[in-house]
Amino acid sequence: MSKMTCRACSDFLADYLDGQLDPGIRATFEVHLDKCRNCRAYLEQYAAVIKAGRCACERENEQAAGALPEELVRAILAAQAERGNTSDA
Repeated sequence: MSKMTCRACSDFLADYLDGQLDPGIRATFEVHLDKCRNCRAYLEQYAAVIKAGRCACERENEQAAGALPEELVRAILAAQAERGNTSDA
C-alpha cells in the first residue's frame, strides 16, 4: 500500500492501537499520520475514548466486587464449609 486515505486510516485505528497491523500497512499508516493533522487528532481522541471506556469498566467491576453484603459472603462461606463437612461423613 503506497498511499493511504483518511477513510482508510480510520479503518485501521483499532488494529494500530492494538499493535496488530501488518508492518507494511503500519508504515504507510504512520506516514499518513505524519502528514495529516486531522487523522493524528482523530487517533488521539479515539485512543482517549478507548482508555476512558476501559477505566469505566474497571471501576464498575471493582464496585461490583465490593457490592456483596458481608453477611451474604459469610453465609456463602458457611454453606460451603458445611457442604465440605457433610461429604466427609
